Formats: sequence, structure tokens, C-alpha cells
Amino acid sequence: MPEVAWQEEITPLSWLEQNQDQDVPRLSDIEFDATPTVNQEKPRLSVYWRDDPSTQAELLSTKDDQVQALIHQIRKSLFISNHESLANKLITLFNVAKEEKPRSLGISIGSLSNFYDFLKLNTKIKNPILSLTPDYNIYASWRGENRTFSAHFLPNESVRFVLFKPNDRHPKHKIRLTGIATSDTLMKIVSPEILKDWVLGER
Repeated sequence: MPEVAWQEEITPLSWLEQNQDQDVPRLSDIEFDATPTVNQEKPRLSVYWRDDPSTQAELLSTKDDQVQALIHQIRKSLFISNHESLANKLITLFNVAKEEKPRSLGISIGSLSNFYDFLKLNTKIKNPILSLTPDYNIYASWRGENRTFSAHFLPNESVRFVLFKPNDRHPKHKIRLTGIATSDTLMKIVSPEILKDWVLGER
């Protein structure tokens, strides 16, 4: 008769310990599955929780509150050019996204925080065209004569960007610059002189 042992799987429990400050499922929502296996050196204990709609709704509500609070903070940030207009655009995007998919993020709180960090460092920024990616990240775009600068604000403090502009030395050609940076280094990579008057302006 083969020896019956147990294998221990600790990843889910570690996740719970690392996220004590976040909303986690109640013990009543957690199920434990102890499954015997053959010729294993360690016991196996699987922990998972039910897909409780009420718990998911509470988590969504918490994130919704965080997004709306941060948009309100942008509205109050008088040092940011067009702070009122930016806040209005963001709340409109959030409301439209929630109307289309009520259980969606509306706007990713990580992406919004990244965008706000960018605004705090670049207070003379002109009003961008704002939209949302399929992952509910913020996509900002500025357009001038024959030129475009766009930035995709990711939740992890990174920014993907693309710049199109005329080549002054070779009028038949255009300059195309793409890359990825953090929100605090983006404007050091893309020279402010290049963006002057159509992305960056005087207050």
C-alpha cells in the first residue's frame, strides 16, 4: 500500500499575511481543502475563498471611493494648470466607464495616482485629450501643428510615450520617438524645449 502524505501549499496564506491592510475575505468565506496525495514529502493544504458577490462589491466600492477622492484632490490642486477641467474630464471618463460596465474599475487607481504624480511635477501642462485604455488606465494626448505627444500612465509608476514632430533639418521627414519612463523622469527624456507652447505653457 503506498504511503499517504500531505503537501503544503502556502502561497494563498502568505498573500493574506502580506495584505493585512487591505480588504480580505472573512474567515466564513474561506474554504480549506486538504487532499491526500501519494509519495509526497510535505502535507498539502489548499486555501481558497468563494467568489462572494457581496465581497467583490465591497472591494469595488472601496476602489471607487479612492478614485473619486483622488479626482477631488486634483480639483483642489490650485498649483496645477487647468485643474478644474482635468478633474471634470476624469470624472466624466469614470462615470461613462461605470455606466457601460458597473462592475468595472472605472479608472485604475494606480494609473490615476501615476498621472497625478506627473501633474504635480509638471504644473504648467496644457489640457490634454484624455481617454481610457481597455485596462482602465489613463491615456493623455497633446496635439499641435503636425505633431503629437501621447502618454499611457501605467499602474506601476511607468509611462509609455510616443512623440511625432516635424524634422526641422529634413522637412520631408518626421521624428518619431517612443519609449518607457517613470512619471518623474518623462520630461527629462523628452526635452521641454520640444514640447514648449503646445504641451507645456505658461500659467
